Amino acid sequence: MKDLKFKNSFLEKGVIMAYVKYILKKLIQIVVITFLVSLLVFFSLRLNPTSPLTVIIGNKQSTPELQQQYTEQFDLDEPLLKQYIIWLKGIAHGDLGIDYVQKQPILNQIIDRIPITIGLVLFSTILGTVIAILIGVLAAMKRGTWIDSALSTLMLVISSIPTFVLSILAILFLSKYVPGYSFIGTYSNTAEFISRISVPGIIMAVGLVATLGRVTRSSMISQLQAPYMITAKAKGLGKFNKTFKHAFHNAVIPVLTVAGYMFAGAIGSTVLIEQIFSLPGIGGMLVTGIQQNNYPIVQVLVLVMLVSYLIMSFVVDILYAVVDPRVEMK
Repeated sequence: MKDLKFKNSFLEKGVIMAYVKYILKKLIQIVVITFLVSLLVFFSLRLNPTSPLTVIIGNKQSTPELQQQYTEQFDLDEPLLKQYIIWLKGIAHGDLGIDYVQKQPILNQIIDRIPITIGLVLFSTILGTVIAILIGVLAAMKRGTWIDSALSTLMLVISSIPTFVLSILAILFLSKYVPGYSFIGTYSNTAEFISRISVPGIIMAVGLVATLGRVTRSSMISQLQAPYMITAKAKGLGKFNKTFKHAFHNAVIPVLTVAGYMFAGAIGSTVLIEQIFSLPGIGGMLVTGIQQNNYPIVQVLVLVMLVSYLIMSFVVDILYAVVDPRVEMK
């Protein structure tokens, strides 16, 4: 008995150590990838022939005194490598830098805009995941029937339509048949916030439904054909118990994993949607920064999106291993 307890304790410690090693490995990968991308983005932006002083001064009358002031303020008189190190040190201390155009702290601008982006991503992911699971389960249960064919065809068609085309069609439809709908407005209360993000959120959810619905169908069919379902049927379990308490429970694990990765990638997808629907999120902020050659904005937002994706992917990997103990941490 003591030997068994010792063995179990040893196995538990081994599992914990595997988790710790995996987490440390992933964290190191996140730091290395972030560093390399920051290096690439910073120096790539400096290849642009447009002088930072031109962007900073803007429409103001350029004078030697003004040029000298901004050169010192933004460390433009330092070598590029030193500028990069100064920028990196600032980020490590929570200072994301100053916007070239508005001369405002970038962190404050991100804080003002990120609720729109997060709301859009959460709304589209939750809505898309729920609808995709319902469609995928229904298609799997009706496999080989006209319902399965219709739903599978619908998902295939939806997946082939670019997001910007759906966005344009939605704008044309609402402009013609819903005259009262406004594409611009404030966010003074929850109702206005939801109203502004609902249409672009639905469009983002459509793309998720097309992909995740097919994953759900495939996973559900695989579980419905598994040997344990024959055993469950032999035990006299009802259709509901077999389908949802057994098959669906196992089928939903890879579905939620894919949904997690799509949620992580959705932050980058907001760039196009926010621009089309004039939403003041960080996606639109990135596009504006690129158009204005606003280097500090661009390099920070690229890093924000990258780190958000890496962290979400890391969380999904950990949760997947927790939900399904059969997964080995490597």
